[in-house]
Amino acid sequence: MTEVLNGQYEVDHELDDLFVPVKIDEEESEHLAAEPYSYWKSVFHVFIHKPAAIVSIITLILLVLGIIIIPLFATQADFEGSLATVNAAPSAAHIWGCDAKGRDLWFITWSGAGASLGLALISSAIVTVIGVIMGLIWGYLKKLDWLFVEAYNLIANIPSLLIYMLLSTIFAHSITWISPEGRLVFSLCITGWLGLALMIRNMVLIIDNREYNVASKTLATPARRIMFKNYLPYILGIIITDFSLIVPGMISSEVSMSYFGVGLPKDKIAIGAILELGIKEFQQRPWQILAPGALMAVIIFIFFLLGMALSDALDPKKHR
Repeated sequence: MTEVLNGQYEVDHELDDLFVPVKIDEEESEHLAAEPYSYWKSVFHVFIHKPAAIVSIITLILLVLGIIIIPLFATQADFEGSLATVNAAPSAAHIWGCDAKGRDLWFITWSGAGASLGLALISSAIVTVIGVIMGLIWGYLKKLDWLFVEAYNLIANIPSLLIYMLLSTIFAHSITWISPEGRLVFSLCITGWLGLALMIRNMVLIIDNREYNVASKTLATPARRIMFKNYLPYILGIIITDFSLIVPGMISSEVSMSYFGVGLPKDKIAIGAILELGIKEFQQRPWQILAPGALMAVIIFIFFLLGMALSDALDPKKHR
């Protein structure tokens, strides 16, 4: 390209041929080579790649389909029972046998699972809403900390089952106009929010002195806005995980209350009521408790797996 003449380089090409001007593009200069980080997108990516999440979602879908579809094939006699089928053993006509009232366990168990799951979801939603609101207030208003602590210590030291039994008995004799389902939901929710509220309060105390919260307080931002705009988004993942773990606890509580005779009436079709009736026949007819008990265990295990998978996926340390 070049030749040396008298100690100097002679350029064969013009400078314009060697250098090409670069146009400045304002939009292109702002472009990031790396894909922007999205927290919820990363949560979904981590969650969907967990085997436990896949198993729990598929099983939950099949369970919901069974709850919806299977009772549609039942007859009125399957739910009401008859003398001819009282305590009938499992057979081709009755896959899981019949209970002491002659009802087909296959159909009433799936129908009862839907009722128990519905009550558990409603109770868990109420408990979560109350627990989040009370926890935010507890953590934000330091002057009321003594009141919440005393209330928590008073209620937490009494066994929950004893409170459930006491409330259910009072409601059954004094407030008869409320349906059994309503009394059960109220009994489960009256103290169930305390644990979640305490956890929310502790999380609020951890992030309370961060710069954006101090700035909001300095600018006289309303308390409601600070609690729901500053605190809540930070702890939303914990709330979702806790909700998925509250649901199986509510199902277990409903079954326990039915076992002690303060749950739903025996004529109601729910997992707890079915198990309560089957316990009396367990030694001679174990199928009356094994089938509904197994289905209840599957429901609890599904939500437990789902909660564990969500807990891992919502941890930012697991994201890339």
